Amino acid sequence: MTLHIADAEQVLTEKSDQLNTRWYPYYHLAARAGWMNDPNGLVWFDGWFHAFYQHHPYSTEWGPMHWGHARSRDLMRWEHLPVALAPEGPEDKDGCFSGSAVVNENELALIYTGHKFHGDPSSEDNLYQVQCLATSRDGVNFTRKGQVLDTPSGLHHFRDPKVWKEGDMWY
Repeated sequence: MTLHIADAEQVLTEKSDQLNTRWYPYYHLAARAGWMNDPNGLVWFDGWFHAFYQHHPYSTEWGPMHWGHARSRDLMRWEHLPVALAPEGPEDKDGCFSGSAVVNENELALIYTGHKFHGDPSSEDNLYQVQCLATSRDGVNFTRKGQVLDTPSGLHHFRDPKVWKEGDMWY
């Protein structure tokens, strides 16, 4: 099943009317609806702090992960932005798992784990995790570049890349 960003945004808009503000924080970051966990990247880009997190907008239970996205000027009051990533390509058809957000000159880059099964998802033997890239020049709309690193031979769990630049080299 492919879950697109537009579908996720429609569900989040519909569920915003059901939000119980009694328990919703006035400060700090919380999802608009659904499941939220595992911050993927906190980065300063174009005058804003950006936060990305694993997100399942369709329910409060774990499911095919998306990347939620919000920005702030003060790290207390957050503006929700459109979902940054949804499982919609062959490299991440079963989820967009954690990774890093980095600034590369005038571009915001998301390096994340594409989670996919080849065959029966109940068997770990069919699990493949690859590293993928998406970029943005405006910090809101992302262009998927696809897989940039394949699963090493003999591994199935290969996820959560932490990327940084030291001097002229990316690690």
